[in-house]
This record gives sequence, C-alpha cells and structure tokens, in this order.
Amino acid sequence: MNEFGEPDVSGLWVGLVIGFAIVVVVVVVVGVLLMLASRINAQAGAAVRLLAETRTVTQPLEELARTNELLQSILRGASSARQALGG
Repeated sequence: MNEFGEPDVSGLWVGLVIGFAIVVVVVVVVGVLLMLASRINAQAGAAVRLLAETRTVTQPLEELARTNELLQSILRGASSARQALGG
C-alpha cells in the first residue's frame, strides 16, 4: 500500500516490462536460429547436388581400375604364351 492507501503496483509494471523484454529476446533468438537453419538447409541441398554431379563424373574411374586389372591379366597371359612359344 502506498501513502494514499492504494495498492502499490510498481512491482507489477516492473515484472511486466521484464517479461516483455524476455519474450522479445526469445523471439529474436528464435528468428536468428530459423534464419541460420534455412541457410544451412540451402547449403546442404547445394552440397548434395554437387556430390551427385561429382559421382557421375568420377564413376568412370571405377571402370578404369577394372580395365587396368583386365589389361594386366592379358599381359600376363601374353607373357606366358610368348615364353611357351620360345620367345
């Protein structure tokens, strides 16, 4: 009660201002987090697309290793045939 016998509501106003400030801070932080999540999502999508392109470009390298193995096998066979023929 104040000096006029009325209830003192200054604490109520201080609490409301502090509560409002906290709500504003939380909204700003959540907004920033959502913006960053959106950027991360866009960058992740771009990375997935680039990885898919890279996979199609590098797929022939697997075939190159298999071709190399086959050529080495043919070379060994040719060397065996040459030795068998006396050369």
